[in-house]
Amino acid sequence: MPKETKFDAVKLREFVTDGKTAQQIQDAFGINKNTLKAHLMKLMQLDEKFYKIDGMEGRSVSGNIKFSKTGLRLSETLLTNYGFKAGDTFKFSCTDDGKIILEKN
Repeated sequence: MPKETKFDAVKLREFVTDGKTAQQIQDAFGINKNTLKAHLMKLMQLDEKFYKIDGMEGRSVSGNIKFSKTGLRLSETLLTNYGFKAGDTFKFSCTDDGKIILEKN
């Protein structure tokens, strides 16, 4: 049986009105795109208002990236889902606890 997700109208409304992308909302709630669509429909019915989330029309991508012989590849879809655009440049750094940080210049 699938894991039940809790619908949080207040938090979802806040994320949507703050302009978060679909990928950012999925990551924050720990849900997939189909569940996000269902939650968004519930919110629109409650508020009797239409909400548009950037990235809902596109493909969703797992945040799991694989390091291979050819290097570390971040797909265009993944970066676009987080609000980056083609041509953006980044500064790369790594923390002592093993986190990689990409900062947009």
